[in-house]
Amino acid sequence: MSEHRRYLPSKVDYKRWTLFLDRDGVINQYLPADYAKTKDDFILNNDVVEAIGELKRIFHRVVMVTNQQGIGKEVMSNADLENVHLKLFNSLKEKGVSYFDSAFYAPYLKADKHHWRKPSTGMMLKSQEYFPEINFNESVMVGDSPGDMELAQKMGAIRVKIRNPEFDFDNQDYTYTNLKEFVDCMS
Repeated sequence: MSEHRRYLPSKVDYKRWTLFLDRDGVINQYLPADYAKTKDDFILNNDVVEAIGELKRIFHRVVMVTNQQGIGKEVMSNADLENVHLKLFNSLKEKGVSYFDSAFYAPYLKADKHHWRKPSTGMMLKSQEYFPEINFNESVMVGDSPGDMELAQKMGAIRVKIRNPEFDFDNQDYTYTNLKEFVDCMS
């Protein structure tokens, strides 16, 4: 745990804050050593649609930021990813939940060290170009990997870890079993 542990303030109007969400392992089931290449591979985590709906009511903006190295490895295409995200869009729509305020993905290989790929800051900085009112010190990053937490730390955002047995790390401010548990603690 970091020495300077930060806490989500209890009496804050989160309607001014931005929530950044990782995808794999947070929104959908994590596939060890594989990718959600098709809509059939993309399985939403339990209660995630309802959790996203609640988070959209709590936060001013909700932005998805996701590394998608499968495109760079050519095991899937941009069109495959669009179909996967269309399944997510339709799952939200069926429950009356609007899609994210924006969604960014980094299709680059980890070895490329591209400035968009987490833990680099490109996707978050791009979101601020679209929404200049984003203040990273009034932001929360929810992810399941050390890179998600490293990105949040670079940007000054609060770091929320969703447990994933594939990753063993301890550089977060908070840890939850899943997105619903995080929402329950926010309500």
